[in-house]
Amino acid sequence: MTLACRNGRSDSLVVRGRLVGDRCVEVSVSEGVITRIEPGGSSRALLAPAFVDPHVHLRTPGREDEETIASGTAAAAAGGYCAILAMPNTDPVVDSAPILRGLVEAARREAIVPVGFVAAISRSLQGEELTEMGELADAGAAAFSDDGRPVRSAGLMRQALRYGAITGRKLALHCEDPTLSREGQMHEGEVAAGLGLTGYPSIGESTVVERDLAIAAYEGRPIHSCTSPPGSRSRRSSWRRRGASGRRPR
Repeated sequence: MTLACRNGRSDSLVVRGRLVGDRCVEVSVSEGVITRIEPGGSSRALLAPAFVDPHVHLRTPGREDEETIASGTAAAAAGGYCAILAMPNTDPVVDSAPILRGLVEAARREAIVPVGFVAAISRSLQGEELTEMGELADAGAAAFSDDGRPVRSAGLMRQALRYGAITGRKLALHCEDPTLSREGQMHEGEVAAGLGLTGYPSIGESTVVERDLAIAAYEGRPIHSCTSPPGSRSRRSSWRRRGASGRRPR
């Protein structure tokens, strides 16, 4: 995995703030490394560890009119994020090593905070043929995802998990059955019906979550779901148990 940035360790500054519990401190940072923490004067600013956002859309390449590596990472830094992961549903899709290498090099020049790039699971996000996951991992892919689209085929999902195991990269999955979600505009129910809007049933996501968990458990591999469908407590508990076991049936 490659995290690329321009000046991640060049900062030297003193930060004053309040920790959880109302203890106020003064933190000295030299070349990106905390060198001293001392009691500080009263401050209304809350001091916390920086955040990491694993699901960001930098829109590069192809839609730089909406976002760039420079603008996206500047916004991340301003919001207290020390690292981000960029999703692959760009134009062109991040589904080949040359595209990924170009992004990694661009991030080294332009990024304000470290950036990792998530590569596509399937070519052009079509869910029909796996990308060259080994080459993408060697080029610096932090993980794999067909973000915004589900891996429609259970067989392809199983293959992706196996190649993910070989590369040591995890899969971040968009769990949705488009034949159920039908481009729904809001949660399905009485309110949607009363407003005349297309409903989005929770089973449009939960059925795919169940499928992917079953395949992942069989292969003994962890997965990350980018969607979190509503459901009963017992169902969520069942998902946690199945995801934690990671055992293949004998």
